Amino acid sequence: PTVLQSICVGGSVTTIDVAYTGGVGTATYQWFSNTNNSNTGGTPIAGATSSSYTPPATTFTTIGNYYYYAEVTLSGSGCGTSVSEVSQVQVVADPIISVSALATQTQCQDAPSDDLTVQVTGGLGTISYQWYSNTTNTSTGGTPISGANNPTYTPSTAIVGTQYYYVVVTQNVSGCTVTSAVSTVIVVPAPTITTQPIDDSVCIDGTTPALIISYINGTGTPTYQWYSNTTDVNSGGTAIAGANNPTYTPPTDVVGTIYYYATVSFSSGGCGTITSNTARITVNPLPTISTQPTVLQSICVGGSVTAIDVAYTGGVGTATYQWFSNTNNS
Repeated sequence: PTVLQSICVGGSVTTIDVAYTGGVGTATYQWFSNTNNSNTGGTPIAGATSSSYTPPATTFTTIGNYYYYAEVTLSGSGCGTSVSEVSQVQVVADPIISVSALATQTQCQDAPSDDLTVQVTGGLGTISYQWYSNTTNTSTGGTPISGANNPTYTPSTAIVGTQYYYVVVTQNVSGCTVTSAVSTVIVVPAPTITTQPIDDSVCIDGTTPALIISYINGTGTPTYQWYSNTTDVNSGGTAIAGANNPTYTPPTDVVGTIYYYATVSFSSGGCGTITSNTARITVNPLPTISTQPTVLQSICVGGSVTAIDVAYTGGVGTATYQWFSNTNNS
């Protein structure tokens, strides 16, 4: 018989055979199992009475060594019985995944994902890998991923949604197979700004509404940074110290026009940084009278005067006027 076959728990073995030469008469066979490497003292196996015997896989549920041998008896006078050598089946522990792939990750669409990597120990033989994707959180019934035959696999983030991955590790020895736990990859839409900061004009030292930004999608904790710029572009500006919130109130103590914008950076998921539009904040000088009314018109009783006018410069917004009369030059 075959001297040694090695398998993992639950594996199957090839048929073991015995043949003889010499003697005379009809041969009868009886196979025996044994607990030690000896062709004596074994237990006859019911029904194992041919020249070949295949131990059932259900036998090999426990790690250890299993021994088999056969007796061949010829019916011819004086031919007696011959005993075969021992055939050994060595059952070793199944391989195990000693390092599991990342259980869960959330990534922005089209961002690089974290690799899924497993390490295997135990078992016997050359290792092969096959990664599967699945639409449900289970390690059965998935779709094999073409070319994903290494201990490391990098999931795609091209499509928004949740996908599940697992790997089946197989060795070229019967029964030596192990399936990993499921790794969940959640792909979310990339973040976008939904509320942009708004332009405003005020007089010097006036109050301007706070600039506000908001966003949707993305993952992780956002970090905000507001910038000022002398040109109407949302890059190359100067970071404003302490302006790290979704709202910012610009100063109005200097006359001129400044452009403000904000960035939102994400701490995880490859979402990167998004940038708002600019908001133009114009600080105007206080208004002053540029055209004064006519200082003096002299007429006779019942006469008429020409219109008196006033004009101004500076300020911002729509002007309203109110004329007054007085009994003294004040």
